[in-house]
Amino acid sequence: MSRPDTVDGDGAVPDCEGCGACCAYSWEWPALLGPGDGAGIPAYFIEDGRMRCDGDRCSALAGTLGEAVHCRVYADRPLVCREFTAGSDDCRELRRLFGFDSG
Repeated sequence: MSRPDTVDGDGAVPDCEGCGACCAYSWEWPALLGPGDGAGIPAYFIEDGRMRCDGDRCSALAGTLGEAVHCRVYADRPLVCREFTAGSDDCRELRRLFGFDSG
């Protein structure tokens, strides 16, 4: 997940590398969005037009949720992953769901 985080309205910066919630909440996500999306991702990470998951967790996510995580296919990650914004409402909701944010 190594990428710069965005700052939310409160000025707090979510720690993507200490979270991983966005990569572990649904076995149906992330989906590949058309030809070329996810090019370069090894075939064993892809299943039925989406990233393969182990339970609800993307199989490309390595590490321990809420402590230290990274994406094993970060450079080639799907478009939906590239567009997910750290600090967004969706990010904050997932962080709360996993108990990483209290608000």
